[in-house]
Formats: sequence, structure tokens, C-alpha cells
Amino acid sequence: MPRAKTQNQADIVSAPSADLAALPAPVRAIRDKILAALDKNDVEALRIPIDWNEVRPLFAKSGAFKAGTDPVEILKTLSFDGKGRETIEIMRAVLAQPYVRIARGPVTLYEWPAFGRHPTPPANEEEAQARWRCVRFSDLARANAERKLRPTRLGVASDGVWHYFWSED
Repeated sequence: MPRAKTQNQADIVSAPSADLAALPAPVRAIRDKILAALDKNDVEALRIPIDWNEVRPLFAKSGAFKAGTDPVEILKTLSFDGKGRETIEIMRAVLAQPYVRIARGPVTLYEWPAFGRHPTPPANEEEAQARWRCVRFSDLARANAERKLRPTRLGVASDGVWHYFWSED
């Protein structure tokens, strides 16, 4: 995968890619496990890929949830509907987007959606709508005010450990 720009001094971010075959096998495996859970249309089904990790993925950057809090309850809380349906749809939309490879020191992460790191104009209206589906309802007002998408991001390390699924803030 060709190198693109440097996000900060520690990150080297690749060009966007939609080539799922280029993902390491452990990354493809956790992505498939997440997608299988999403196909059940029940946020509880996400317990399987969440618990597949030795350490739970983070669902908020700010540390807004205390340690030990049930991860499915966090996903429900973050969902506008309070039941996790928004979370399911956003996660599905995020994983349908191209991804980037991020080299951060000795760690390599794969992050969806790529446009979160490479904010380029969408090619057409359909692509624009697909991108907006990656934005939480609670982030829409700020995104509209800033005239910038604020997508929810999902990151998986090259070893298949799901690190995060969080909004930009």
C-alpha cells in the first residue's frame, strides 16, 4: 500500500484503500465477526467481537465511561435511540467505507472510514450520503456548523485487536 501523508510526527497514514484482500488475516477476521454481529440487528450481538479481544475496545476518546462499565450499555448510551440501533447502522456504514493503514511507531492500525483521515470531496451524491451515514446524530449540528463531516471511526490493529469505535470527540 503506498504511503500518503503524515498525520502527525508519529503517524504515517496510507492512501485510502477498498481492497479487503490486502488486510492482514486477523484484521479481516475481526471485521467479519463485527459484520456478522451487525447482521443480527441487535447491539447485544456485538458482545462476541467485543469479548474476542483480550482488552475491550474504547467507545469514547474522553474516558467518559468508568472502567468496568458494560460495553453494550455504553454503545446503547451513545446511540441516539438509546437502544443501539443507531450504533449498528453507523458501524455498518463505517465498515462499508474504504480504510487507511496507520503506522504509529511499532503499531499498525487499520482505520475506517478513510475519509476521516483523507477529507476529500465525495465523487457524487451517493458517496456523500454514504459518508453522512458514518456520522452520529449527536455530531450532526457541529458537523453542519463546521461544514465538515465528523465521522465515527473504527480502528483495528494488524494483530486483529479491535482498539476503538468512537466519534471524533
